[in-house]
Amino acid sequence: MKIFSILIAAALSIGAAEAAPMKKCVDDKGRVYYGDSIPPEVEAKCRTTSEMTSRGMEKKKKTYLTDEERQAQADEEAKKREDEQKAVEQQRRDKALLFSYSNEKEIDLARDRNLVATQAQIDGTQLRINSVQGRLDGLRRQNDNYVKSKKPIPADLSAEIARAEAEIRKFQDGMAKSRQELEATKARFEDDKKRFRELKGLSPAPAANAQQAQVPAKSVK
Repeated sequence: MKIFSILIAAALSIGAAEAAPMKKCVDDKGRVYYGDSIPPEVEAKCRTTSEMTSRGMEKKKKTYLTDEERQAQADEEAKKREDEQKAVEQQRRDKALLFSYSNEKEIDLARDRNLVATQAQIDGTQLRINSVQGRLDGLRRQNDNYVKSKKPIPADLSAEIARAEAEIRKFQDGMAKSRQELEATKARFEDDKKRFRELKGLSPAPAANAQQAQVPAKSVK
């Protein structure tokens, strides 16, 4: 009886081994591998894996992406998330725009208030430049007098000239940034007006008027 049980167990084991599915692997170069199991170093190169039935039919087929395909998929998903975030942000800005203004004139008034503040910075900086420039001109005249009389130029005079020149450059850099801010403010409010018209279903503004954004303040020259 014991021997009979052993024979049955052996027969079942053989049947199970025969019934074990054959695996198929196709690598990135199109080479095909078959076996009860695929070695890890081969499976790492598989583009597709599948199990084969006793009749040679494929089942449970799985496709693997290449590194380039995975990167492209990741880039596409990242872009999709970015686009969704931009859409949410645009909706938020649109609501704020409609809540803040009831007509285009209010947008122009808000723009003018911002331009006045920035223009005041530019004008103030220009006054400082003019002041330092006057002092620098006087220092340079003193320097020229020493040169003409062939006398040694005092070290403190040269240092003061250098400080005045550096101060003017600093003011000029600040004024250049303020002017960039001025133009950015004009462009931002012009974009707001354009979007406001779109949201309200209004016709586009004439091209000539769209370019007008005067600063309601007199520049100091």
